[in-house]
Amino acid sequence: MSYTTDSRESTAPQNYYASLDDEGSLVERFKNVDDKTQFYAAMRRLGDPLTQNFVLDFGNEEAWCASDLGTKELKVLLSKPAITKHYGVSERLQGMMCTEPVHHPEPKTTTPLPTKRTSQSPSVAPSFQHEVDDPENALKHLTDPDRSRESASFKNLTFAQVTDQIWHFSSVDHGPRYTCIGYNTLFVIPTLSQPNGKDLPDGKRLWTWLVQCDDGTIISIQENPFPRRKGLPIDEAKPVLDIVRRNIRFIFAGVSRQHFAMSESESLITIRVRHFSDLGPDQANIKQEDGPSLLFYYIFDDWVSSYGLIAKREHKYGVALENLVSIVLVASFGNVFLIMANSAQRGQMLERPVVDLVNELHWLGRRLAVLKRLYQSYELIMRRLLQRQRMLRDEARSAQPAPISYGATFGDMEFVDMRQSSLVRDSSFHNTTEKSVGVQLSSTAVARFERLVDRINLYCLSEIENCLNEKESLTFLNFNLIALKDSQAVEKLTRITILLAKATILFLPVSLMSAYFSTELIGVKNGYTKTDYWVSFAVIFVASVLLLTVFGYASDTVEGKTIYRSMVRTFFRNSLQKMSRRRE
Repeated sequence: MSYTTDSRESTAPQNYYASLDDEGSLVERFKNVDDKTQFYAAMRRLGDPLTQNFVLDFGNEEAWCASDLGTKELKVLLSKPAITKHYGVSERLQGMMCTEPVHHPEPKTTTPLPTKRTSQSPSVAPSFQHEVDDPENALKHLTDPDRSRESASFKNLTFAQVTDQIWHFSSVDHGPRYTCIGYNTLFVIPTLSQPNGKDLPDGKRLWTWLVQCDDGTIISIQENPFPRRKGLPIDEAKPVLDIVRRNIRFIFAGVSRQHFAMSESESLITIRVRHFSDLGPDQANIKQEDGPSLLFYYIFDDWVSSYGLIAKREHKYGVALENLVSIVLVASFGNVFLIMANSAQRGQMLERPVVDLVNELHWLGRRLAVLKRLYQSYELIMRRLLQRQRMLRDEARSAQPAPISYGATFGDMEFVDMRQSSLVRDSSFHNTTEKSVGVQLSSTAVARFERLVDRINLYCLSEIENCLNEKESLTFLNFNLIALKDSQAVEKLTRITILLAKATILFLPVSLMSAYFSTELIGVKNGYTKTDYWVSFAVIFVASVLLLTVFGYASDTVEGKTIYRSMVRTFFRNSLQKMSRRRE
């Protein structure tokens, strides 16, 4: 939670905190982060896994922060019983904010079920398979009707379960004194594996509430990454919290004056939401009233995670598609070659079935679809915010009286006065009947939100769409390769049949000639010598070969065509592959 100091510029922050609390606990808790020692101490507390909350109070002159404030101290700080009641948040929204997160138990090792086709689920009665055709008997094996009604009702459904099951769920609420958005964020921990199942992307999903109030207060509530887990080791919690609080650390570091000492190496991730009056004209474009709106924007815009998706560093779906199968079909001189990107996998697409690859591509597409809907929910939030901002600006512009042009006559002045009075009556009637809701953002924040919408469409959604298209093309190519393999088998069988038929046809004339020489006819028996027999055999055999060759060229059934590979070439290639494997 953070807010800007605007109405107490003339009062020292310590005197302000002392005026709120008679016991003086707030004065001891808040530290000036413009001081180098206090800044680094606050950065350590922000990275501490045991830190529960963090309060930042900044303005043009100074910035103060406190951590791990209690409920009593937060009430004193806002001078109201509760934060949500102070800003008029609805009871429904309050209840959703206070929902306990969903606890996912640790996966237990279970005995794998048999994979035979004849096996059946243990929850199904053995006699049920004989009674499936009978609807009346089949209804007896259904679950209890009371239990079915209880599961179908929303009695046990919580808001945390909705956000955990629907990752693209989002919320945009407006009130007279606040604007509240809720969204899911996916954090990828490089050093830890965070699997969420086959159909969900890997990473840590956390729900975030972000509220902007009309007095400059920004409230950020994030789901507990470790719900209902006590005594969690620091080594396990710290890598997760380092990524989860990464964007908050960047924002907090940009508020302090001490961050300029390391801004040379971190200029790309430096975030400015505060105006420093003594640092030259470069900071003059950041006004104090722009601070809350810029803070609201930068908490929402976790651009480091988006860059990880675009650069294929965190959500490596593009790399996974390239490593899964990288196939190029090259046609050259009527011969088709399959070229694999990995030399170890060369030729595997035709040597083994690749049906399993379709299953992997299917689950990869499911994860990409979830990620796409997640970024589309961000786009929906920003479009609704920008639509509300345009409405608020139009209302503010229409509420202003029409300007009087210079050089107007007295008659024109009277007409303008009558027009202004009618506008005031219309606006007062409009305000009494309907009051606009929502908090107006500054122009700088609105411009950044518009730029963020374009960035999400141009980079994130286009990258995901490109991966989905590549997945579809790989699936289509995989089925084509399977069909090509089947056609290869059919063609090989056909050529074997043709070869046997040619061999039969080749020796048929020779057989007829031998039968002729063996006949016991007058003038034939004992009328030919061995030389005559073998000369006739050679002539007939050569003539048969020539006729079969001419017929093969005429009917395009000569070996050595499209997919045919000779036995010599096959033996030579297999020998080279075995030798290369032995070397590896």
